[in-house]
Amino acid sequence: MSNPVVAELEAHLARIHREAKGDLKKERRALYMLAVEREELATVGYGGDDVQARIGRLNAPEPVRRLVAHALRWAARDERTHSVLARGLLMAQGGGLMALLALGTNAAGLIAGWSSAVMQHTTFRRAPLSTLTATLIGQLGRLMGKVPKTALSTLGSQRFLQFCRFQNDAEETAALSWERIADLGEGPLATRIAADERKHRQVFALFLESFDENDASLPGLKADELAAKLSAIDPSFVPRGGGHGIGDGGRVVVRKTDDPSSVEQRRALLHHTLVDSGLLAEVLGQRGPGFRVAIKTSFMMSYDRRDPSPHVDLELSRELALLLRAHGAGDVAFIDSPNHYDWYFSGRSVSEVAKYIGLDDPSYRVVDSSTDLTPYSFRRGFGQESVCATWKDADLRISFAKMRSHPSWLCHLSLNTLESLGRRIDELLFLNRQADLVSGLMMLLDAFPPDLALVDATHHVPDGLTGVLGDPTPCHPGRLYAARDALALDLVASRHMGLSRFAKGSALSMAIDWFDDPRPRTVVDGVDEAIAGFQSPHRNDATVLLSAMAYPVYSWGGDRGGWWLPVMDAKAFPLRRRERLVEAVVRRVLRGLFGFGRPAKEAR
Repeated sequence: MSNPVVAELEAHLARIHREAKGDLKKERRALYMLAVEREELATVGYGGDDVQARIGRLNAPEPVRRLVAHALRWAARDERTHSVLARGLLMAQGGGLMALLALGTNAAGLIAGWSSAVMQHTTFRRAPLSTLTATLIGQLGRLMGKVPKTALSTLGSQRFLQFCRFQNDAEETAALSWERIADLGEGPLATRIAADERKHRQVFALFLESFDENDASLPGLKADELAAKLSAIDPSFVPRGGGHGIGDGGRVVVRKTDDPSSVEQRRALLHHTLVDSGLLAEVLGQRGPGFRVAIKTSFMMSYDRRDPSPHVDLELSRELALLLRAHGAGDVAFIDSPNHYDWYFSGRSVSEVAKYIGLDDPSYRVVDSSTDLTPYSFRRGFGQESVCATWKDADLRISFAKMRSHPSWLCHLSLNTLESLGRRIDELLFLNRQADLVSGLMMLLDAFPPDLALVDATHHVPDGLTGVLGDPTPCHPGRLYAARDALALDLVASRHMGLSRFAKGSALSMAIDWFDDPRPRTVVDGVDEAIAGFQSPHRNDATVLLSAMAYPVYSWGGDRGGWWLPVMDAKAFPLRRRERLVEAVVRRVLRGLFGFGRPAKEAR
């Protein structure tokens, strides 16, 4: 007997094929639209708050509920990467119409996913307004023919087993859709996604064998046995646990100087933080002479020497290289990658910007990671196919970040600094991207975690809503942070920045789920108090709202970052073409409103 859900999808695929009349581009476009909507729906349907709350109400041991929640969050993460890829492939069909079509389809999937999750997993008594809104959306979708006939029965509160039964079938239809896309020319990518969908189906099939019709786990179900079965499908569906380096916790060393303007005081601060604390000796261990050091830092957001807020202190960089040389390092390399600024300005290569700001010293060399990539097959995740060879082959890896606020992720610390070790950030940030920035970062962290993390919060620390873009009125905390676990460090530093929660989809929130939450196992060695005067991006209701809007506005609009440009040093970084009137006006208005990207002399 045929499965009605699968049969309906097969009929839909056949209709798409007939209507295309042999036009493969038209058929691919229709399949991409189907994929964008369904994958976005699944992203919310598996990882949304309503689903996670429903899992928390299952009549099952707490360890079992945690496993179910993690597995569905991981499936949601997979679906998110699939949706981003499908949207990017759709937009690659060309033209502004495709961009609008992609956005509309994405929004439809998001709304449908939210409404179906509310109707399936909550009740009117728990959330009356959400339930009424979701019911209205569901009925509109039914009247417009957007809800498949086989899905009509799911538009209402249901048992967890019913949810799993339908999703088990739906995952088979998703696999069939991607296999058809593979047949039309997107072979390796689409085939891999189809394999992901079949893994998701296996997860739901396992849950069907583990729970009864009353939302209770079957007698005798043990968490370790469920974990073993999930791991057999894919180890990603089980929490990783400790021993990786990220998420292990341990000691976070925080030292402070009262005179961050003094070069000598900052040099001494580095020695107090690394040497006197014993942290450097722990990290170096038994390494012999001649070991190779890769230091990922961030300086490519620099725009004018008069504003040093976008990069790590140059004296600290030089002192770190000298310190490592003194302990036997044979090669010390500072790594960064170009960003979208080179679309608009000349002179923006890594070597040119490094020389401009003064990051050039005989004690180290500077590496452009975008020209130093080597292929690599990542065990987890989707969207990265290569990694910086200097980072990969190093004997000691260090993340050396500048403490910065961020409008979307709230903070930009040692984890975020590693973003461009694979693809360039601009390839993973804007609307036409085919992979996700934070997922790509997690893949790099998973395969090649840093051995040591440092965060420079000594002087010219950019804060406020748009600090990451440069800040003419920064704060000067006089602090330096260091730890073996970069996640533990960032969680301590973010708390000192006044952040009590993290944006959904940010590096911190995803790293806690991808690896583990190190806070119960973290000890602060040194200063452990909030930074006086630091302005959080969430300091009031207005900035909270603007922060929530920042990512979609920046990545989906704003001319691919072109509206949010700082006032570059025109002699060093001349515009590639003359500004259009609209560009000039919008850029000046945004700088005036948000106060970013103006060196101190030009600050209002």
